[in-house]
Amino acid sequence: MRSLGVVVGYIALGQLGLALPGPSPFVSAFWPAAGLALAALLRWGPGLAPAVLLAALLVNLSAGAPLGLAVLLALGNAGAALAASSWMSRAGFNPRLEQHRDLWLLLGAGVGGAAVLSAANGAAWLAITGHISAVALPDHALRWWLGDALGLVVAGVPLLTLRKHSLGLFFGRHSGVRNTLLLAASTAAVAVAFALPPTAAMAALALLLLPHLLLAAMAMRSELGLGPASAAVLLLSGAMLAGTAAGFGPLATLAEPDRLVLLWAHMATLAGMVLVSHVQAGELARLNERWEMALVGADLGVADWNLRSGEGFTSARWRALMDDTETDRSSSLERWLHQVHADDRDTLRAEVAALGEAVGAAVGAASGAAPGARLRRELRVRVRDGWRWFDLHLVVAERDDAGKPVRVVASLEDVSARRSAEDRQQLSSNVFMHLHEGLVVTDAELQVVDANPTYCRIVGIARDELIGTVPGLLRPGAGDGLNRPHQASLWAALRSSGHWVGEVVERRRNGEACALHITVSTVNGPDGALRYHVLVVSDVTEQRLQRERLERQAHFDELTRLPNRARLGQLLAEAMTATDRDGYLLAVCTLDLDHFKAVNERHGHEAGDRVLAEIAKRLRSALRVRGTVWSDAAARLGGDEFVLLLRAGTVDEARSAVERVLRVVAQPIIVRPGSEPELITASVGATVYPLDASDADTLLRHADHAMYGVKQSGRNGFLFFDPEHSRRNEERVLAIGRVQDALDQGELVLYYQ
Repeated sequence: MRSLGVVVGYIALGQLGLALPGPSPFVSAFWPAAGLALAALLRWGPGLAPAVLLAALLVNLSAGAPLGLAVLLALGNAGAALAASSWMSRAGFNPRLEQHRDLWLLLGAGVGGAAVLSAANGAAWLAITGHISAVALPDHALRWWLGDALGLVVAGVPLLTLRKHSLGLFFGRHSGVRNTLLLAASTAAVAVAFALPPTAAMAALALLLLPHLLLAAMAMRSELGLGPASAAVLLLSGAMLAGTAAGFGPLATLAEPDRLVLLWAHMATLAGMVLVSHVQAGELARLNERWEMALVGADLGVADWNLRSGEGFTSARWRALMDDTETDRSSSLERWLHQVHADDRDTLRAEVAALGEAVGAAVGAASGAAPGARLRRELRVRVRDGWRWFDLHLVVAERDDAGKPVRVVASLEDVSARRSAEDRQQLSSNVFMHLHEGLVVTDAELQVVDANPTYCRIVGIARDELIGTVPGLLRPGAGDGLNRPHQASLWAALRSSGHWVGEVVERRRNGEACALHITVSTVNGPDGALRYHVLVVSDVTEQRLQRERLERQAHFDELTRLPNRARLGQLLAEAMTATDRDGYLLAVCTLDLDHFKAVNERHGHEAGDRVLAEIAKRLRSALRVRGTVWSDAAARLGGDEFVLLLRAGTVDEARSAVERVLRVVAQPIIVRPGSEPELITASVGATVYPLDASDADTLLRHADHAMYGVKQSGRNGFLFFDPEHSRRNEERVLAIGRVQDALDQGELVLYYQ
């Protein structure tokens, strides 16, 4: 269907060209068929070349050319159009013709290429076949080229650019009336020019220049495209050709050469002005689109305000930033100032006025001061129902003779996110600097990036000295006298969960030990790789000391620093468990000082306390320790009563240990300064576990029982509890009690034998 349409259209336009007067049947002053051929090949591709060739052959045959000549001429017509279209397609020709390069491609490939090739081919074959003389060849070639060039520009451009969309915009609701008036005025000017009498030839020629301006104005509207204006050029050119051929118009009275030249020049200038106007408008629109895209890419809105007339222009990005739904780009400075926060509005007005006053004072005798004064500030503007921060950059673009600003250009950038980030950063910085806990940030290589004053105060090291170093806690294999039992768990926790909490002991710069509660967290970057380590450090030295004091009060005797009764229960349970596990004997001993009450009565309670503290010290010195395997223990139950837990391999070894304790205790003691040393002895009762397979409380009771046995036997000695002897005594007591019950109940009967 396209091929058929090209054939029919080419033949029709070819007959129109042949109908115009020319130097020979094959040369026309206006050849619109050339424009049709180039437009068809550009729009639909080289597949239509056979249709163009066939149509050109039929047109040449209808002009009276022999078959051979018709074929040669048709090959030139079709081949020139095909070569030009191929060149333009490879060069990226845009049929919208909105750039200079597209216009130059059309003129170069079409007018300078296809038209030249077609004219040279046709004139040469006409001369070779004898239809023209060799002398007339240049004239015929020139006329052929002019006809093809005019056909390409006048007929080819509308056929190439006209679209349904542009026609819809041409007759649209908003611009249809204006476009119709422009077209009607152009047509009326041509009609009136051709209706005037020959005596008004100058007025008619002036009217013929009016369509140049009107159609150029239509072509400059880039949203319409070039199609409607170029189609109007084609219609008016056809009307002028027809009217002139019929003897009407200001050119009809002229002789043939002059008439043809003026007619060609009018058509060429009309088409050229429309074409150039459209290309310039396209370039301006392209530049406008480019800076609009640049502003959108930079997230900048632009406003141009005339301070004298109150008019203004705002870019699309400006309206988007202001949430302005109005499609009109016009605006005014005063209108926008109503959106500015009241605290910023008056200041901004004063600064804008100061721009004029400062420059006006410096103008003096020189009028027309150069623009360029500018101000920049951040302010709040109402957008929707809230306030947003914007960075305003205002430049004076134009001044009057007195130096006062007449036109200003403003750029606007939304900095709410940056302001919010700065506020958060400032808040974080204040928290970082004033936090009661120490904060340390290290990079992935564990080197300190920043530390707050609290941490510097905790460790006693200045911040400048910390930067670039590795904290002792994170330093692999750190050994400064304080063991690192937590490092293994720390790195394991960081690798698994990125978080670790624990309490460690560090040393300050002055060597003082301090207890620190530390939280270590890892921070990853956007790519998931480790970026930072964050340490939150709290000095818990006082709390730890207080806790230790409370533990000592709960588990240790304040006077002697020995474990108390509560702690003794734990020690005894642990010792019994270890005895069962390791297979040695445990001697549980109760030690009571002899005649200690008399010491208190003679020397006072303070002296008695000194005696108890000294006895406790001697007991600790008598205890044995075997590495980390086991150690003996001593505890104070209260008053002058102590408990010893002694490990032994045999009962004899246990006896020897008790004897050693008694010897240590029995050393002379200076009860009161200046007095003679006194000898204080002790009575010790003991039982051996697991030979005495009792529970903890029973073991203490048995040892206490044995100790009272020593007291009854004269003191200053020891006695081991005998479970078998105790069992026999218990059985004897039970038997005597049973006999007494039998006597009381009359259960015994005497028989005489």
